Amino acid sequence: MKLCKFAVVSLAVTVLLFVAGCSKKEGASGGVQGGTKNLRFWTHQNVPWNDSNDALAAGFMKENPDIKIEIEAFPYADFEQKTQTALASKTGGAAIIELWGGWILDFAPSGALSPAPDYLIDAIKNDCYDPVLKGVYYNGKYYGVPIEFNQEGAGLLVNKPWFEEHGVAYPTAWDEMIDIARKYRIYKNGEFEFKGWNFISNDTLVFTYTAMIVSKGGAYLENDGHKFNFETPIAKEALQTLVNYVTVDHLTDISTFLGSGFDNEYEIFLGSGLMAPRGFWTIPTGKEMYGVEWGKDFDYIALPFYGPDKKWVAETGWSQVVNAGTQHPEEAWKFVEYCHRTENLIQMAIDRGMIPPQKAAATSSAYLSALPYAKPIVDALDGAEHIGYINTDVMKVSLVNVFVDMVQNGVSVDAATKRLTEECNAVAK
Repeated sequence: MKLCKFAVVSLAVTVLLFVAGCSKKEGASGGVQGGTKNLRFWTHQNVPWNDSNDALAAGFMKENPDIKIEIEAFPYADFEQKTQTALASKTGGAAIIELWGGWILDFAPSGALSPAPDYLIDAIKNDCYDPVLKGVYYNGKYYGVPIEFNQEGAGLLVNKPWFEEHGVAYPTAWDEMIDIARKYRIYKNGEFEFKGWNFISNDTLVFTYTAMIVSKGGAYLENDGHKFNFETPIAKEALQTLVNYVTVDHLTDISTFLGSGFDNEYEIFLGSGLMAPRGFWTIPTGKEMYGVEWGKDFDYIALPFYGPDKKWVAETGWSQVVNAGTQHPEEAWKFVEYCHRTENLIQMAIDRGMIPPQKAAATSSAYLSALPYAKPIVDALDGAEHIGYINTDVMKVSLVNVFVDMVQNGVSVDAATKRLTEECNAVAK
């Protein structure tokens, strides 16, 4: 889940971050004060993100003294609701919003978002990865500029001390990974002492499942990504295989889906699990929340592919959008363009612990030197395919529900995939 992607500092009230002397809010989406154009910028509360945005705004305003960026950061739950309410009503809000990519497809058809200018689109199309671009595209236009390549597949957290103590090499093939998990997990009297391969989280399940399909030469998208079909033999095989990992092999359980409150990465950080596929954004989370260190307490390696094709699935992460109601669209897009400069994307990704959406930034020595654990993912980025034109929050809930029904109630894979297909197509864009 997006909230879990960051070490969010939850405050009871909204924090207003007034950058470089901004002293007054001017209207809902911007205004003019003493000849200076003021642009309000909304984001969520997260210390590294807020510090990064402060630095970006300060650099931009130094180049553009006639424009001031006023940043407002909200607790995540409030931010999501506040943003969606403002965009849905087409009144108020901010000139610039740091928006989760999955939401863009909900608001682009409504006219709430300003289409990105051609000069900016030409720049991002030239060097951005395909999945991040498709997530901001609707009906021939781009309605946002990605600042992140969101990655949940292609990476595997491993319990490094355990592998070293037992003299077991890290797996490089899917069957090898599952064999290790099956052999060394500790499951007694219906309870786990040590999980072997834990793929259970809202994010991990959907990206593990879809990657299994495409890596084995299958497909679940039709009509250029606007229609879903999970009723193929490969899609059924992949889903049943994941269910069997829970019900037959006992590599993990579905306690996270039943309210335990713990996502799969925490078991690696706590030493109670062996391997967990997860996005590498969890690495700084482990350090911040549990005091564990990459390369010492855990490692991050390439996740083996289920099939022969080195393909996996990704969605657009965070993007910057411009409110169609702003008084200063040209100035707003100018700030977005500034943030998307290669050097700024590199520093933004380093500061926030994320993958840049731009190839030149992601493969740069500056980025990989600062975040060396990103290399297994960067090496696999070209194999990523877009998840499809859907609000992935809805897709994740649907998959979790059918998966739990299969595990707990014995629902057949035929019934499960039919239901999943119907529910996804009901909300596909």
